[in-house]
Amino acid sequence: MNRIISAFMHRFAVLLVFAALPVHATVEAPDHIYYGAVTLFGQPAANGTVVEARTYPDGELLQRYVVGSRSHLGGQYALSIPMDQVDPRREGRARPGDPVRLFVSGQFAYEVPGGVGAVGATTKVDLDPQNAGTGPAIRIEDAQVYEGDEGQTLAVLDVSMNVIASPARPVTVFWETRNDTAVGGAACGPGVDFIQRTNGALVIPAGALTASIAVQVCGDTVVEPDESFTVVLLSTADDFGVFERSTATVTILDDDNVPTLRVGNVRVAEPPVGTNTARFLATLSRSHQNPVSFTWNTQNGTAQAGQDYVAAGGTVTIPAGETSSYLDVEILADGIVEPDETFRLFFSNPVSLGLPQTYAYGTIVDPAHDPALQETDAAVDGEDGVTGLASPQAVVLSPDGLHAYAAGSASNAVVHFSRDPGTGALGFLAAYKTSSAGFADARLQSPRDLAISNDGRFIYVAAYGSDAVTMLERDVDTGALSFGQSLVHQQPQGSAQVQGLDDVVRLALSPDGAQLYALGRTSNSVATFQRDAVTGMLNYSAVLASNAPGLSKLIQPSGIAVAPDGAQVYVTARGANALVVFNRQASSTGDPGKLSVNSVLENGVGTTPSGLAGAFGIALSPDGRQVYVAVEGENGVALLDRAADGKLSLREVLRHDRESSLHGLLGAREVEVAPNGKEVFVTASDSEHPDETSSLTVFRRDTGSGPQAGKLSVHRTIFNGDNGLHHLSVPGAMAASGDDRYLYVTSSGDNGAVVVYRRLSADVLFSDGFEAEQP
Repeated sequence: MNRIISAFMHRFAVLLVFAALPVHATVEAPDHIYYGAVTLFGQPAANGTVVEARTYPDGELLQRYVVGSRSHLGGQYALSIPMDQVDPRREGRARPGDPVRLFVSGQFAYEVPGGVGAVGATTKVDLDPQNAGTGPAIRIEDAQVYEGDEGQTLAVLDVSMNVIASPARPVTVFWETRNDTAVGGAACGPGVDFIQRTNGALVIPAGALTASIAVQVCGDTVVEPDESFTVVLLSTADDFGVFERSTATVTILDDDNVPTLRVGNVRVAEPPVGTNTARFLATLSRSHQNPVSFTWNTQNGTAQAGQDYVAAGGTVTIPAGETSSYLDVEILADGIVEPDETFRLFFSNPVSLGLPQTYAYGTIVDPAHDPALQETDAAVDGEDGVTGLASPQAVVLSPDGLHAYAAGSASNAVVHFSRDPGTGALGFLAAYKTSSAGFADARLQSPRDLAISNDGRFIYVAAYGSDAVTMLERDVDTGALSFGQSLVHQQPQGSAQVQGLDDVVRLALSPDGAQLYALGRTSNSVATFQRDAVTGMLNYSAVLASNAPGLSKLIQPSGIAVAPDGAQVYVTARGANALVVFNRQASSTGDPGKLSVNSVLENGVGTTPSGLAGAFGIALSPDGRQVYVAVEGENGVALLDRAADGKLSLREVLRHDRESSLHGLLGAREVEVAPNGKEVFVTASDSEHPDETSSLTVFRRDTGSGPQAGKLSVHRTIFNGDNGLHHLSVPGAMAASGDDRYLYVTSSGDNGAVVVYRRLSADVLFSDGFEAEQP
């Protein structure tokens, strides 16, 4: 800067010499230079900031400088004011004493006392609009607000002053709102987004540095883009204060089309020592253009914070465009063998988010406490030489317990395993397909169910994709299968045309083996086939469909069971939320196995209370006194009592309950009663979240003869992933071994598997040797 000043002084001296020349020569007067530092409200001015000198009051521009345009000046400025000393006065020039003001970024920053200084002189002035003697720098901040569905929500804008010591007097700021994409009005109503203000006055009290402006935003349920309006600071009382930022934008965020939050329940094993982590996955139904947030905290149930888990919580923000976040809770070891314990997460304060659920539940499982089943083996498609087991839908055991068969629906195969009666383990032997030798004429497309004859000589296949029932002959010594017969929907058999097998899904053999019954899901029917006990061959007999009298509720039949005494056949109608009871003619009559309608139980109709929504799998107790139905729509299992005439009455429904011990049953599909009648098993999997909900629930069953006979009490629920085992993915059909030691469960998720569980109830009940298991 000294070099600049010296250069100007040299120029001034040269001009004085020229002043001695004849009066008619024209000599320009040297400039007056203003220079110094430039800041904006205490902060160094950025490069590109404009500094100007203008005449007052006319506002004629005399000189302009852009900060940073001369590298040797750095962040300082220099204004060379053109001067004039000779009449007539030239436009755009100043003379000593002329009123001049300096501006920074268009804001008044300095008024030259006494006017412009002498010709050829320099004046150092550090510029900042806040130093112009008008009081503190005042700024207003932008704001966002969710509009809400009704009423008014306040948009709050912060106004602040940047002085280090607050002024000893109040500062009054005048303001107003202005429309942008949002429209203001005198009152909320159609087309009005906020309450318009034109005469607002904000007072920042003496001694304070901040205050807030509140504008009412109108709520509605119209799905629309985000909208905005502005709040403008107009002036201050007594011109005390200068505006650092005078305009702010208020964005009204539409909350009528926001994603929803889902947090799945979590089960976690209690660690033997140290800690474990219960990790909850918070998932949005879709991403959002704005950040999404909510608050969560743990709450005690039967599990206690500090003893069973570490209390946790906080605010979670899911950034714009993302859809998930994890919530972790630390689980503690306590060294006590105890039942399952629960705690829950509570969700609140949603921002850009819907909360259809306000709780998620955590269950702490003590692996040492009263286990019901123990996974001992799994036959998995693609592992250990196993083939044909993709998406298994059914499993049956041979009467001698030495073999097992599974229906690989996605592989179009019937898979044969050897079975070790001692360990329950399965060994792969063969996968029978139409490409197998002797099976070219077999109909095996998408098998959904299997039924094995009491003598073990024949297996019957419900081939869903072929609309057919296929009979396979079985070697009772080796278990090997050979093709015997296929009956196809709407194809002739002798003089009759086979009916009722359109999308055949389930089969049931009568206790005497004389008839086979088949459910056609799309034909909404039950087909009856007569069976030759010697050859195993089937002959089509009759069909009852939903267009028959009394069968209008036979829609999407999904489960079938024949009473142990053979007197009735029970069919679930998933599509009508109903259960149809058929009377069955004895095989010794003139019309063997014929079905006729006994009664129909429809969900919530007549004397049947709600509890049959999505009736799916069905099973009877060994004594025939109770019927159990897996009710998918109820997320539970229904218990029905069977009268002497075969009619049913709904006693109770045990449903999924996150606060009790019924953690499973979401999307209940299949049910199996143990041969000894002491346990009932239910598989479940919610189709929307199969990985989180795949479960097998074990119920104890009252085998007494009193009023509690048949009543269920939950023993334990096993989830996919428990103890690090991941074979139970989308579980379905089951088969219990006749010795009551093992349970086999099909798993159609992932690669497809048949999972082997050892039943532990008998081990626990009779381990002391003083009791003998009752038949």
